[in-house]
Amino acid sequence: MSLEEPAKDSPAQSSPANLFRKQPASERKIQANRRNALRSTGPKTERGKRTVARNAIKHGILAREVVITAGDGKESSEEFHALVGQLWEEYEPVGVVEESLVQRIAACWWRTARVLRAENGEIRKRLDTLAMDRALRNSDNANRDLAFSQMAGLDLYRIEHQGYQRSSLTNRWSAMQVAQSDLRNHLSGLAKLSALLQKAKSEVARDGCISEETGKEIFHAFYFWDYSFALICRYAGRPEAKIEDRPSEKAVGEQTDRKRAAFVSFIDESIDQRLEKISTLEHDVKKRESLTADAEARSFSLPPADATDKLLRYEAHLDRQLYRAMDQLERFQRQRRGENVPPPININLGRRR
Repeated sequence: MSLEEPAKDSPAQSSPANLFRKQPASERKIQANRRNALRSTGPKTERGKRTVARNAIKHGILAREVVITAGDGKESSEEFHALVGQLWEEYEPVGVVEESLVQRIAACWWRTARVLRAENGEIRKRLDTLAMDRALRNSDNANRDLAFSQMAGLDLYRIEHQGYQRSSLTNRWSAMQVAQSDLRNHLSGLAKLSALLQKAKSEVARDGCISEETGKEIFHAFYFWDYSFALICRYAGRPEAKIEDRPSEKAVGEQTDRKRAAFVSFIDESIDQRLEKISTLEHDVKKRESLTADAEARSFSLPPADATDKLLRYEAHLDRQLYRAMDQLERFQRQRRGENVPPPININLGRRR
C-alpha cells in the first residue's frame, strides 16, 4: 500500500515574498502525516533494531552518570555502551523495568572493574618506587652506622660528658658494635670501608705510614670487627726522627729502617687482605639484597591492609547489587512469559530477641 502524499501548498504560499517564512501546515497535511506515522514500523534489519533498542540506554540516567567523562580518571563511554549492548543482546529486555535492570547490571560490572583498577593502583604505589626507596634506605642506614661508629672519638663519649652517665658503658658499646656490624650489611657501607682502606694504602705507598687522622677513622670503623688490625692502623704513624749525627747509633738506625720497611710491608699486606674480605662481602651482600628485593616486591603484590579492607567491602556491596538485579530481571522475564514465579524468600539472619 503506497503512502498518501501530503497536500500541496497554494501558489500564494510559494510566492517570492513568502519563501523564507514558515507556513502553517494545512489540516489535510496534518492528517496525512498522522496516517503515515501509523504505517511506520521502524527499522527492518537486525542491526537497525539493535541500534534503536539501545537508544534508551545511551540516553538513560545510568549511562550518563556511571561513566567518568572528564579529568584524569576519564573512562570510555564507548566501552560502557558496548558492555550494555552485549548485555542487551543476552537478556533481550522488554519494557522500562527490564531495561532499567539491564542498565543496573551493566553499572555493577562497570564499577567492579574500577575495584580492580583501584587494587592495581594500590599495589603499584609501592612497587613502582621500590628500587628507589631501597637505595635511599640503604644509603641512610650506611651513613647512620658510619657516623655512629665514629662517635667513639668525639667528646660525646668521654667520661666527663653529661650524656655519658645516662646509659651504661655496656649499652653504649653494644650499640656501637651493632652499628659497625650493620655497616657491613649493605653495599654503601662496604663502599665507605673500602674507600677508607684505599686511602690508607695510598698513604702507606706515598709516606711509608698511615696518617693519624686516617688511623683514627680506621680504628673507629674496624675495632669491633677486627680489633688487631684496627690497633695496628691506629699506631702505624710516622716514627720518631732519628739522630743521624751519632756514629754509634748508625747501626741501630739501619736496623730500625729494616724493621720499619718490614712493618710497612706488613701493613700494606694487611690492608689488601681486608680489601679482599670486603670484596667477598660485597658479592654476598649483592646476592642477599637481590633476594630481599624480590621477596619485598612479592610481599607488595597485595594492597595494604586498610586498602584491602575497603576494596573488599565495596566489592561485596557491588556483588549484592549485581545478583539482586539479575534475580529481579529473571523473575520479571519469567512472569512476562507466563511462568509461575513464587515470591522471593527473605531470610533474617539476625539474632533473636
